Amino acid sequence: MNVQVTQEMPIKVIMERHTGPYEDLGPVFDHLWSYIDMQQIETLRTIGIYYDNPDFTPAAQLRSAACFEVRGGFSPSHFAPAGITVEEIPGGPYAKTQYVGPYENLGPVWSEFTTYIERTLGRQISDDKAAFEVYVNDASETLPAKLITDLYMPLV
Repeated sequence: MNVQVTQEMPIKVIMERHTGPYEDLGPVFDHLWSYIDMQQIETLRTIGIYYDNPDFTPAAQLRSAACFEVRGGFSPSHFAPAGITVEEIPGGPYAKTQYVGPYENLGPVWSEFTTYIERTLGRQISDDKAAFEVYVNDASETLPAKLITDLYMPLV
């Protein structure tokens, strides 16, 4: 596994939160994207935030968020539907790795990534910040085997 420790800057995002199984986040992305498209908001990267470890949190209680990165000076000029907010992913030290393949296989990749961070790197994962994924290419235009996802795990 190729893992790098990076110092990330804060990332400003427009987001919509979700509670429930992580695999149910797709429709939240669709809902948020329809608002962004309707308002003609310029976005940079597509990001999923994952607040809980599914090994310890029941699926119905998992917290996540669908996000699109926006430029630093962005502020919503139109009324956003309930649940859509502009927030910031905190900066700081993160372990980063890249995965190529279908989203359905990300669970085991996250487990391997976590183990690598703790055992091989000897680093502690932060409880104060959430892990996130950056979706490098567009799932609607890319074969599942060629999807590229950058995984970020916050470090102490």
